[in-house]
Amino acid sequence: MKILQIIPSLATGGAERLVVDLCNELTNQGQEVVLCITQNPQKSDYGFYLHELNNSVRFISLNQRKGFLFKNIIALQKIIKEVKPDVVHVHLSILLYVYILSFLNINIRFYNTIHSLAEKTCKNLFFKITNYFFYSLRFIKVITISEECKDSYEFFYKLKNSTLINNGRKTNLPSGKYQEVSDEMNVLKINKFDLLFIHVARYHKQKNQEMLIQVFNRLAKEGIRYSLLIIGDWSFCEDAKELAKRANNQIHFLGTKQDVCDYLYLADAFCLTSIYEGMPISLLEALSCGCTPICTPAGGIKDIIQDGITGFLSTDESAENYYKVLNNFIKQPNTLKKEVLIRHFKDNYSIEHCALKHIQLYQSNSIR
Repeated sequence: MKILQIIPSLATGGAERLVVDLCNELTNQGQEVVLCITQNPQKSDYGFYLHELNNSVRFISLNQRKGFLFKNIIALQKIIKEVKPDVVHVHLSILLYVYILSFLNINIRFYNTIHSLAEKTCKNLFFKITNYFFYSLRFIKVITISEECKDSYEFFYKLKNSTLINNGRKTNLPSGKYQEVSDEMNVLKINKFDLLFIHVARYHKQKNQEMLIQVFNRLAKEGIRYSLLIIGDWSFCEDAKELAKRANNQIHFLGTKQDVCDYLYLADAFCLTSIYEGMPISLLEALSCGCTPICTPAGGIKDIIQDGITGFLSTDESAENYYKVLNNFIKQPNTLKKEVLIRHFKDNYSIEHCALKHIQLYQSNSIR
């Protein structure tokens, strides 16, 4: 098949991370893939993952600014006419362009992955009604990424026609910078025996990072020694900068990193305190490295983690209950074995499984 994947950018984010891995693996499994982004990869971090794209994936950029532009519909239609894909698979805000494109190309199968809870991806009633029209008539076929996302789609749109395909992630081995990262982390530790925690996410209210800082500050006040490394962009927002100022000196902000897996291989635990989630790629990445997840039970996180077996879950998203589960881990940090977590990842969330499920879906559906 010839498959056209379209997403606004390749900036740091779970959807963008998935799309790059998916494009690469689809080509590994014999498909012809074209990846198109609408934004200029040379600006901001819109091309953050571009260097990871296989040479066998054809890359196209419209080089436009962020936001909806009517001229992008014309440009995307030209690309569709030139590429002649069997499948067009769109992500995030690209859905706004597909309303017209799906009418103009009735012989092409259009898919839209909803990367979060359905109600969180729909701005207002107008878009809900419009989405319902295209989804219900199957002009655009829906892919959901976790059981929680599928349930939210069915409840929000009152439709039961989505296909669930769990998110996937490529298995990463330690990079050539592994020793350099190890040396960096040892410098950040107060004592070489201190536990090392890692949080991977840019600042966002969804990630509930104020609670994360609050809990780790409490641990520090109680005399518990640890290091918490926060990887992600916190420089673009005044709220993020103010929150960072309130963090104690055992919490370190490292900014964005290309070699995240090196940090995960070396960390004792991965912390995620989200209020809502689809199926976070950062969590899959942590499992792939055998890094114990300690998370809130938000969205698709509950589908991935079985408490005490494949990670640890707080009973809700409150600071008190997250403190309890974190404190229990600190008392017994070696409860879970790395090889168990890695096996859980490989059996359920590898990009190989994810790509195969996409191919099967693309091939099984009729045009309408």
